[in-house]
Amino acid sequence: MPTLYLNGHDTEAHCDGRSVEVTRLDHEKDDVKTLRVPMFDIERVVVIGQASFTTALLQRLAREGIPLHLLSGHGRWLGAFYPNANGHALRRLRQYELARGGHESLPIATAAVAAKIRNSRRVLQRLAANRNEAADRGNLDVCNSLQALAGKAVEAESFDALRGFEGYAAALYFGRIGRYFPEDAPFGGRTRRPPRDATNALLSWCYTIVLSEIDAAVRAAGLDPCLGFLHEISYGRPSLSLDLLEPLRAPLCDMLALRLLNHRLLRAADHFETNPEDGGTYLSEAGRRTFFPEYERTMQRRFAAAKGQPHTDFRKVIQEQVNALLRAMEHRADMEFFVMP
Repeated sequence: MPTLYLNGHDTEAHCDGRSVEVTRLDHEKDDVKTLRVPMFDIERVVVIGQASFTTALLQRLAREGIPLHLLSGHGRWLGAFYPNANGHALRRLRQYELARGGHESLPIATAAVAAKIRNSRRVLQRLAANRNEAADRGNLDVCNSLQALAGKAVEAESFDALRGFEGYAAALYFGRIGRYFPEDAPFGGRTRRPPRDATNALLSWCYTIVLSEIDAAVRAAGLDPCLGFLHEISYGRPSLSLDLLEPLRAPLCDMLALRLLNHRLLRAADHFETNPEDGGTYLSEAGRRTFFPEYERTMQRRFAAAKGQPHTDFRKVIQEQVNALLRAMEHRADMEFFVMP
């Protein structure tokens, strides 16, 4: 179990020797379920909503080098507790130098956007092929435009131009991908803060969960997650983590959301709820219980990143993107982001 999820206010966790004991109240059966997880099986802990955990558990996680992430019940990333990884002062100094010098950070930003656009195109190609629509004129036009935009992104000479290419590509991509969502969970365009329907709620949820894993990998490498190269620096924004998320949105998050909704593992009428305070739609606690096992299967699924390459999984992809960033920063190597096979 690489990730231990503590989901909802009926869940409690405490340290029991070399294990974590998790108890959960089952209201339907009026029973308490107990789960014991060996500490050596856990790579991270994610706490959602008002789940409870003890100080002793938090201290043990810190000693074992296991990060703990805090998310609201609506999927907002609140913060995290990380083991001490502040020893790489020289590495962060180099990161600060790159971030302050736009001409040096632009190549990393262009690589991120180009990979994001290429992956968006590949997702549309794969979805179209699954429905025997590969020759559809609308699909070909969008994919050809995305290919051209990826080439322009690589050659962008300014951040303003690069963000213009990224925004146009996103509009083309989201304008096309809606046709692949089911009728009971339609997608009419991207909405967030708050998400206005089940599909947008699930997309935002997927982005948040993957972002938390990227953030942990960034911090473990001794980097500052708030100092990015593509996303502008703003108080509290994990700009670097968001940079590394961009190429993974379509092949990981969007494809997972499509699978969950099209296979009816999550249903708009049963697994989402409306918040009366902001009018947004969010994944319910029952929906989260369904989501996380499928998310873990997705993160651990093995695949070849390219023909002849050894098999990998998305957690290794995240780590390799961080490693590639370190090589680009410290050895001035070309930045290589994940591109969907």
